[in-house]
Amino acid sequence: MSRSKAKGTAAETAVVRFLREAGFVQAERRTLGGVQDRGDIAGIPGVVIEVKNCARDQLPAWVAEAERERDNDHATLGVVFHKRRGTTNPGAWFVTMSGAQFAALLRDQQGLPAPGPDLTDSERQFLTYALDLAFDRMVSDDGFTEDDDAALAKFRAMVAPAQQRGAA
Repeated sequence: MSRSKAKGTAAETAVVRFLREAGFVQAERRTLGGVQDRGDIAGIPGVVIEVKNCARDQLPAWVAEAERERDNDHATLGVVFHKRRGTTNPGAWFVTMSGAQFAALLRDQQGLPAPGPDLTDSERQFLTYALDLAFDRMVSDDGFTEDDDAALAKFRAMVAPAQQRGAA
């Protein structure tokens, strides 16, 4: 085994041991996946972990790799767990992800819904008009229930511009 491969294996093994001690008892090293690689650590549903033990950080490339592997695995979260020079303790290493991944993690942790779609002004106008027509039709056909009102409010919030959704 090459020195580089041995360093990688040692780092992956250390991360698995760390995660198991932290309560993620199903964590395990994953076999190589070639073009359809799905990360280095398996056993945590919805999460892809790419482990790096390199002298020089290459964060943009590493994060892009983790996100490709996340997509290959159909996971929600893809992160890079990289060794910090001067320590063999993975608890002192770094975990890096994109800002979008971090926001998704925070939304999940806080129980917040995913953001609504980014719509052009004409798409927003069209959907607002369609919601108004649906509202008029529902009221005239069979009345309007509390569930209907809640659904309409949810759809109107999705159609609202991003600035208004953030302020709500």
